[in-house]
Amino acid sequence: MLKNLFISLLLLGTILPGAAQNYSTDAALKRIESNYAVVECSGIARTKKEAIEMAKKSAVYTYLFHGIAGLNDGRPLMRGANTSEEQEYTNRILGTSNYANYIRNCTIADNTNKTAAKDIQVFATIELYHESLRRTLEKAGLLQRDAKDIALSETQEMIAMPTVMVVPFRQNGESYEEAIRNNSNMRMAISKVNEGFIGEGVETKDLLTCLNNAETYRIRMGDGMSLDDAILINSGADVSVSVDMTPDETAAGVRVSMTLKAIEVATGNTLATKTEISGRKRTSADILCGVMAKAMIGDFMKQIATRMATKISTGQSIAVRFTIDPGSAIDMDTEINNIMPLSDILVSWVKRHAKNGKYHTQGRTSTLLAFSDLFVDNSIEEGMQSDVNDFALALYQYLKGLNLSVSRTITGNSVDVIIY
Repeated sequence: MLKNLFISLLLLGTILPGAAQNYSTDAALKRIESNYAVVECSGIARTKKEAIEMAKKSAVYTYLFHGIAGLNDGRPLMRGANTSEEQEYTNRILGTSNYANYIRNCTIADNTNKTAAKDIQVFATIELYHESLRRTLEKAGLLQRDAKDIALSETQEMIAMPTVMVVPFRQNGESYEEAIRNNSNMRMAISKVNEGFIGEGVETKDLLTCLNNAETYRIRMGDGMSLDDAILINSGADVSVSVDMTPDETAAGVRVSMTLKAIEVATGNTLATKTEISGRKRTSADILCGVMAKAMIGDFMKQIATRMATKISTGQSIAVRFTIDPGSAIDMDTEINNIMPLSDILVSWVKRHAKNGKYHTQGRTSTLLAFSDLFVDNSIEEGMQSDVNDFALALYQYLKGLNLSVSRTITGNSVDVIIY
C-alpha cells in the first residue's frame, strides 16, 4: 500500500510542473535589456547550492505559469500544462538542466534567510532570456500569438515570404496589357510601387516579362484560360498587388489618389487594401506618386505580414487541380486497384496530407477534380523550407505507387496534375 502511494506521488511530480518542487513565485522585473530581462527572485532548498538553482528555476517557472509584471502584460505564458505534450515539454525545461539555456547570468545577494522548515532562502538577480523562451514554446506549438503581434522579421525566420507582382487596376473588362499600353501614369505608378516593395526587401516579378511569357503558357494549358490568368499563374508570384492611381492637376498644383490591393494568386483571397489621397502640391505627378508609394508600402506590408503570420500555424494555402487526359482509359469514377474510385482516393490522400486537415473541394466532374484553400506546411526548419514543391512531390510519388501515369506542373502556389 505504502509502495503504491509512493509511486503515485512520484508520478504526480513528473506530470505537474512544480508539484514536487518548492518554486517561489516572487520574481519581479527590474529592467529589460536588448534581448533579456533582469528579474529579482528567491530560491528555497536544503542547501545554498540547491537554493541557487531553485532561484533560477523559479524565475522560469513564474514567467511560464504565474506571470511577471512588465513581461507579457503580466500574464503567464502558459495557463497550465493541460495536455500530455505541454506536460512533457515543460518538464523537459524545468525537470532537467534545460532551464539554464534561458538564464544569461545569475548574481546571488550576500544575505540569506532560514525558513521555519530550516531550509535556506537565497535572493538572486537573474538575467532571463524571456523572448527566446517564448519563441521556443511558439515553435513547439505550445503558444499562439495574435498575428498582429508578430514582427515581419520573426515571420521571415519561420515561413517563406511571398513574391509579389505589381499589376494595373483594370476597369470595363480591359486586360492588363490594355490598362498600361496607353497610360503613362499607370506605368509610372506600377514602377514606383514596385520600387517601394524592393526597398522593403520583397522579391518582385516584372509584369512586362510575364506578359511576354504568358501567351505560350496559356496555349499549353488550354481550357480557354485568359491571358491575364496566364500572366498571374505563370509569373510564379504568390501575390498580385493591383495599383489604381489618378492624378488631378490644376493651376494650384497636382493631387494624386492611389489605391493598393493585394490578392493571393492561388486562392483569390484578399491580403491587404489601402487608399490614400495626397495634398495638392506644386510638383509633378511622378514625383508625388513616388513619395506616396514609399509612404504607403510600409503600412501595406504590415497588413500583408499580419496575414502571412497566420500561416505559421495554418500553413500556406495552395490550389491543386487534377485533370484526366482526353486519351486516358480511366476517369474520376474508375475504381483503382480494387480500392475505391479515383476521385475518392485523391480526396482521401489530400485530407490526410493537408496541414490540420484543411482544404476545400472547388469542383468535380468525371475528368476534373479541383481543390482551393488546400493548406500545406511552409515552415523553415534549420534553413530548410517545406513548401508546395514538397507536397507536390509526395503526391506524385503516391500516384506513381498506384501505377498511374501522371505529370505535374507547379506554378507559384498552384499544382496541376494530369493523369494519363
